[in-house]
Amino acid sequence: MKETRLEKKLQRAAAVLAAVVFFSGSVFAGEVDKLAQKLAEKGVISYGEAQQIITETAEETRQLTASGANSLIPAWIQNVKFNADIRLRFQSDWNSSDNTRDRERLRLRFGFEARPVENLSAAFGLATGKTSGGADSEPTSTNYTFQGFGKAPIFVDYAYLQYDIAGMFKVNAGKLKAAMVTWNIKQLIWDTDINPEGVTVNFNRDLGGGLAIFGNAGWIFLNGDIRQGAGQPETYIFQPGITFSKGKISLKAALGYQQFVTKGRNLFSTPGNANFLGGYTSSTNFSLINPGIEFKAKEVVGKYTIKVFSEYVKNIDDEVYKDNNEGGLFGFTFGDDKIEKLGDWNIGYAARYLMARAIPAYLGFSDAYGGAGNARGYEIGFNLGLTKKASLAISYLNYDVINGAENNKSLAQFDVSYKF
Repeated sequence: MKETRLEKKLQRAAAVLAAVVFFSGSVFAGEVDKLAQKLAEKGVISYGEAQQIITETAEETRQLTASGANSLIPAWIQNVKFNADIRLRFQSDWNSSDNTRDRERLRLRFGFEARPVENLSAAFGLATGKTSGGADSEPTSTNYTFQGFGKAPIFVDYAYLQYDIAGMFKVNAGKLKAAMVTWNIKQLIWDTDINPEGVTVNFNRDLGGGLAIFGNAGWIFLNGDIRQGAGQPETYIFQPGITFSKGKISLKAALGYQQFVTKGRNLFSTPGNANFLGGYTSSTNFSLINPGIEFKAKEVVGKYTIKVFSEYVKNIDDEVYKDNNEGGLFGFTFGDDKIEKLGDWNIGYAARYLMARAIPAYLGFSDAYGGAGNARGYEIGFNLGLTKKASLAISYLNYDVINGAENNKSLAQFDVSYKF
């Protein structure tokens, strides 16, 4: 008996749905009945035909799975993860001389992570930035400032290999994410847009009872192209720490040591920013002691969380002026612990100071007086969830010099962000 046109149509529809389910993964499989139901509601097919499609699709999907068809897709491809976010920013800067600068800016970041074999991960990410002569001229920023309809440049933001040892050690090599180098509370020493190059090891061990220990150690290259035997400028990092969590209370603390070997070495020059890690950095080394602590209490007022933090840095190198070698910050946030949906919010406040020779020049938080040091001030921030993926942030920063003629600088930022 010949098949009717309707029967052929149903078979083709079922085959298409089966293929979609197969190539999209099991998460989508549960949506087939919703699609068929919608077709019936629109009058494209009857409710009986919709049920037939669901039944036939489920059977064909089962047969594909049973036949081992999933093996056609390499396991490492199935394990590839994609992440991306976009941020639109309006920024206004002004100083005590009434000089004002307004900018509209874009930040676009996206990356991939794959696990080609057990315990080994490979990842890379791209991001917008600022160019000078075709090179990245602002390592402390991934912002592109709108100008003359020009296309935004894209740079390799990070690219690394990571090997996991026994679930306790992670060995990382390449151009690393900032979080793989040190635990960084509020960018006192390192701006988090800086992704250093080198080798690091991250350690984490649960001791039970809510107590755990962690640590970071690293060898960071400050210039990978050394000539004339000048010696490679480099940084050694060691940061042990502990975490404790019980009920609604948690605590994290660490004591870091960072040794910048820069005296007499060839520091790189950044196009358009000759001061970055420049100045006196090549005439002395930096030996930084850096303790930090963060305390969090959940549901202190209704569902809201309060977080209090503090960090300190001191350059103990013998060749540095002893009265100009410290920095620190303290602050808090209050509100929702995470911004995950419409209506989630939190506010934050931080005060910081950074003397001129506390850290290498321009390495710290670039929005706080350019990260140059010799400045003190405060910052206030407000975050609001717009959707599950989108959020609004408003920030205000006010800083002035520690030593020298008064030169107050303020900065306001209005951000809308979306995570893919």
